[in-house]
Amino acid sequence: LYGERIEGVSILGSGTIDGQGASFKGEYKLRPYMIRFVECRDIRLEGVTLQNSPMWVQHYLACEDVFISGIRVHSRVNENNDGIDIDCCNRVQISNCEISTGDDAIVLKSSSPFATRNVAITNCVLSSNCNALKMGTESNGGFENIVIGNCVINDTQMAALALQIVDGGILDGVAISGIV
Repeated sequence: LYGERIEGVSILGSGTIDGQGASFKGEYKLRPYMIRFVECRDIRLEGVTLQNSPMWVQHYLACEDVFISGIRVHSRVNENNDGIDIDCCNRVQISNCEISTGDDAIVLKSSSPFATRNVAITNCVLSSNCNALKMGTESNGGFENIVIGNCVINDTQMAALALQIVDGGILDGVAISGIV
């Protein structure tokens, strides 16, 4: 699913979207994202199950007003299949989600000079073959006003929480509490 410069998109309900990621094994450069929105506004995902992504499960790039709640992500069929990637976005809420991935579960990125700002991640259950919650690797514009709270992390092979500014951006106004 792909959208660019659109507004008012909703994916709602109790259904399942299966990306059939096992069909793409060995085709690293040809694997598609399962969901990707670029420069979009007012995006809402609620209740749906996303499974078996070929690449990153969800990538939101330069988007505003993203609301993700009550979704389930089960994607361990390939390497490099992050659960949720928030990249250079503003005003994002992620809550009440269950995410189990072969790569990072939730990643905040800043792949351009624009910061990822005003993000709240709450009440999620995360497991991952890498990091459960991560800010960085791509951190050019940095991260501002980020709240992470009341999340349960288990079965994670690297870090429960990774804060990385490897590309020079800033990390400002980050509050983290209630991580188990």
